[in-house]
Amino acid sequence: MKLLLILLFSMIADQPRQVLLFYTNNGKTAYNLQMAELQKHKPGVAERDIEIRSFLYTSETASEWQKNKINPDSSFTFILIGRDRGEKYRSVLPVSASTLFGLIDAMPMRRSEMKKE
Repeated sequence: MKLLLILLFSMIADQPRQVLLFYTNNGKTAYNLQMAELQKHKPGVAERDIEIRSFLYTSETASEWQKNKINPDSSFTFILIGRDRGEKYRSVLPVSASTLFGLIDAMPMRRSEMKKE
C-alpha cells in the first residue's frame, strides 16, 4: 500500500499545474492583461511549474468551455488547476502574480517542493 501511495504521489508531482484562460472577443482586454502579468513574472511561473493554456471561445473550443463549466456569455475566466488535476481557484477577473503565487505556495505539494529546493 505504501509503495502504491509513493507511486501515485510521484505521478501527480510529474504533472504541471495549469492556468486555464477562457475568453471571448469581449474579454480580450482582460486576457491581454492576464498574459502581460504572467509574462512579467515568467521566472515565478516557471519555478512553480505552471502551464498556461488559453481558449478563445469558438466552435472548436466550445467542448473545453463546457467541460470546465464556463458560461459562453462570460467574457473572461481564469482557472487554476493543481498537480492533482483538481480546480483550486476560479476568477472572472485577471489574477495578480502575487495572488496566484500565494495560492500555489500555500498548497501542501508546493510547500514540500520548496523544502527540497
